[in-house]
Amino acid sequence: MNSTISTEDFPNPSGPASQPGSVASGSTSGPAASARGAAPASASMSVPAAALAAAEPDAWAGQHTAVPWYGLDDAWTGDRWLGSIMLGPDGAAEYGTLGHGDHPARRPDDVSPRRFCGVVTMARLQRRPGGGHTVLEPTTLSTLAAVAGLGLLSDDWPWAVDKALRGDWLHQQTELAYEVAERLEEPPWRSVQLPVDGKPTRFRYRESEYGWVLAAELRECWLGAYGRGVTAYGLGFAQVTLNAWDAYSALPRWPA
Repeated sequence: MNSTISTEDFPNPSGPASQPGSVASGSTSGPAASARGAAPASASMSVPAAALAAAEPDAWAGQHTAVPWYGLDDAWTGDRWLGSIMLGPDGAAEYGTLGHGDHPARRPDDVSPRRFCGVVTMARLQRRPGGGHTVLEPTTLSTLAAVAGLGLLSDDWPWAVDKALRGDWLHQQTELAYEVAERLEEPPWRSVQLPVDGKPTRFRYRESEYGWVLAAELRECWLGAYGRGVTAYGLGFAQVTLNAWDAYSALPRWPA
């Protein structure tokens, strides 16, 4: 039996879902359109990996996905946890995150600094129907960089900011994350080499006041990461084999 996740599709779950990046048919292509675009006909749905595993006890051991999942390699000895999976309109997993280190802070009064790294795997997808009258643009390295940047941003919700201003803050920071992701060959991005499955791989790397972001192009997928409190220069990445999924635990739920 092959030790790696196969590259097929998830069974279609209940309810529609779409990739962020839906744009109206006939609109201009490009990294910005790929990541932003017009509002999709159907709402995006982020499905926790743990929920899929709970629905099917052996889901991760035999699950078919659109991407080979990546996480940190064996040099990482800290906690590992299941992030979320974004499903496309056809129910295929288009990208997802595996977490490493401290679990996400989910309470406004949790001010303790986190040390963590999220590893994002994104399928290399061409233009495809998005449901209704929408079309999903091809995924690109810039799309991956923007998604990783937003993952980092999501950990820095400004609870101390007046509620009326939080939306403006989020909109501003989101726009900035997309704009920066469109210029991967320019500052503040620079190149670093990190091992992926033991082979030196070129990553684009940038730092901000919130942490750091990595983005790389692999033959079978786009690979990215984001984190804080953990140096990016000492990380290595590896495809998650079937017998390694048990190391990733479900995130705890906060009381309602």
